[in-house]
Amino acid sequence: MLSESGSLILSTSSTTNQCTINATKSDFTFSNINMRNVLGAAWDKYEMFTMKVASAATAGTATISGSANGVICYNMAGLTWENLHYDTALMSQNYVAIAVFNVQTTSSQNQFITNTGQSYNFRKSSDIVNLNFTITNPDDIGTFGVAASGNSYTDVAFHLVFEPVIPGEMNECAFFGFNLSPSITSQVGRTVSSDEKEFNYAAFDMKRLCRNFWDKHEDFEIQWAFNNNVGIGTLSGNARICLFQMNGLNFVNSSTKNSNSTDRLGMTTESPILGSITFATTSTTHNAMMYANYAPIQFKKDGDNVNLTINLKNNENSAAFAFTFTGSNPRGLIGFFIKPIYKVPKATLFINPFGLTTSQTGLGIINAGSTEFTLNNVNMRQACRSMWDKYKKFNIFLTTAISQLATTQTANQAYILQMEGLNFINQTAYITSTGQTQTATLGTVTMYGSTQPSNTYQSALVTSFNRDQDFVNLTLRAVLLAPGTAFTATPLLCNFGFTIVGVEEDQEQAKEFTQNWMPIA
Repeated sequence: MLSESGSLILSTSSTTNQCTINATKSDFTFSNINMRNVLGAAWDKYEMFTMKVASAATAGTATISGSANGVICYNMAGLTWENLHYDTALMSQNYVAIAVFNVQTTSSQNQFITNTGQSYNFRKSSDIVNLNFTITNPDDIGTFGVAASGNSYTDVAFHLVFEPVIPGEMNECAFFGFNLSPSITSQVGRTVSSDEKEFNYAAFDMKRLCRNFWDKHEDFEIQWAFNNNVGIGTLSGNARICLFQMNGLNFVNSSTKNSNSTDRLGMTTESPILGSITFATTSTTHNAMMYANYAPIQFKKDGDNVNLTINLKNNENSAAFAFTFTGSNPRGLIGFFIKPIYKVPKATLFINPFGLTTSQTGLGIINAGSTEFTLNNVNMRQACRSMWDKYKKFNIFLTTAISQLATTQTANQAYILQMEGLNFINQTAYITSTGQTQTATLGTVTMYGSTQPSNTYQSALVTSFNRDQDFVNLTLRAVLLAPGTAFTATPLLCNFGFTIVGVEEDQEQAKEFTQNWMPIA
């Protein structure tokens, strides 16, 4: 923990702290929770607090009528939430979405919530509170806790951690619950394109969303933390992957490959990829993920109201998502969190090999087995714009790897990922006849079968490099983990997301280095 904190574990099956619960277990309340006891002396010391969901688990047998009703979200009320925008027909300020599950096939689940950036601010009110939890599914756009006929759910337990909010120092956070349903438009001040692939909030009120800290800071970050979604149809391979692009915020320190043109590398700062959904292979199979640790994207304050657009892009980030939505699709929920930047800025580099051929072009080159590729003229100054001249050394983290084709490996579902092109520190230097080539071994990338085509690593895979040239030719290489057994698929036909942070040099500034590891609480 970063500070004084408290912990609360609530379970619908508990016999010591019983709740009142309806017959379908879709709505329940834990009464007379003493927040002063939960937080101790901190309750009297601070006025604002944050709640983090450490874990959530279901147990028992759910009865599901219609597979989509197995895709559920637990919403919580009872605390005085702050800094909230939740896309529902009611635009409720009383509930926040805290955990998602897909119980259509397995009723007993444990969601490992690894993103400590997922936190909800609330204001101190009464010492004694009644905490209400309700279930919604992607078809519920205006009701809470009313299960569709023929459905009943399981027992559930939550481990909640509470910490104080210290303005200007820690835990200031806002929650943006983005609902994919095209049926929600005027209620939340947005329009949806006719193909349901562009969602536009013409005047998204960032000051209202971040009202407790918007005027206190200039630099912020937005991060995708969780999502659920209903299957949309028959899909296979990388066609299943839908990237989510955002425009409208004043993004900085971001460089995203957005073109397959072979003339040169096309990169954008203004339109980063925040995350992805890999839709199931059929319309009756669905997803829910709480461990999504996509890289946070930094932006600067630039007006209180912004013209915010979210676009659904194909896996290559070169065109719109190709699938044709029918009926009420797409349906699902994405949880975004917005926080101020505390001292340590971040940069994001999002690249892929799409558009490369086995012949050298202005874009670069890839080998026949897709085990090595090079992108030419990657602009590191563009990626690290506000901090490139400030630091001499940087840490680079592999935050995300996204692919469906790479999951068809047999003996090599995991491989070692290496990188060349940066002036790496403390890495093996291979001496060749033409000079010294530094190769950084980032670590092992794991692509487990067809069920987990997206991996979010956070701080696990990291190396350091010295600032050198503004433009570099960046090479990624997949190395076999099973020697003598060739790759059976194309391991590097992936999207790779990297986070870059500066490394302070003197002793006093080095204290900030601990904040460079991700996730940041």
